[in-house]
Amino acid sequence: MKFLDMFIDDCRYYDQKDIELKTILRYTKLKGNMLDIGAGIGRLSFPLSKYAKEVIALDKDKRFREYFERHKKKNVVFINQRAESYLRKGKKFDVIIWAWPEFSNFDFKVINLIEKSMDKKGIFILITPANKSDFASSMNELNVTKNYRPKKGKKSEFIEQISKRFIVVMKKELSTDYIYPNEKIAFRILKNNMKLFLNIKLNKKSENKLREIINKHKKRNIKIVFEEIIWFYLMKRK
Repeated sequence: MKFLDMFIDDCRYYDQKDIELKTILRYTKLKGNMLDIGAGIGRLSFPLSKYAKEVIALDKDKRFREYFERHKKKNVVFINQRAESYLRKGKKFDVIIWAWPEFSNFDFKVINLIEKSMDKKGIFILITPANKSDFASSMNELNVTKNYRPKKGKKSEFIEQISKRFIVVMKKELSTDYIYPNEKIAFRILKNNMKLFLNIKLNKKSENKLREIINKHKKRNIKIVFEEIIWFYLMKRK
């Protein structure tokens, strides 16, 4: 499978109860312009476009362009650019959303740029994993990478910086999950995820171990459930 197909495959089984989407809609009024930083395939951009005047789906990876070209919508515009570059253009937004940011190659200047790109009464929403997921614990159990833990250093520093820069109106812990219909699909997705996000290729021994881990997450209705805990931050300008 190519990158885009694997990414679509992964998103298909995440947060099927729309916990993230419902939380955004509950605490924000989407009437004007919205910016979705790191939009991916528009997992949030497309459903939120029903309520916003315009949605800018921003992602530095050009491989997502193909998806947006296949799923065109009048008020959704895909921009293939780094956040740091695009935000310097000075366009103002009522709502800026950044879900699941990558902290490995992060430029802290983007915090100032986000603030400058917000309307006076604008809202900034950050959604980030809480490092307590079944996927993370499974990676440690699988033992295919050195003590797998999502990056904490830059992430902690980022949270500290935004707390100083913005007024944190709300910090809320949300429980979401990946729900796979059967073991076969769960194995395919998780194996591809390790290649896609961690650049790990499994051997026969680790594949068997992964099947054991998946079996532990089987529920009575035969579905495979991997829980994910995330933090939802709602902020406004000082």
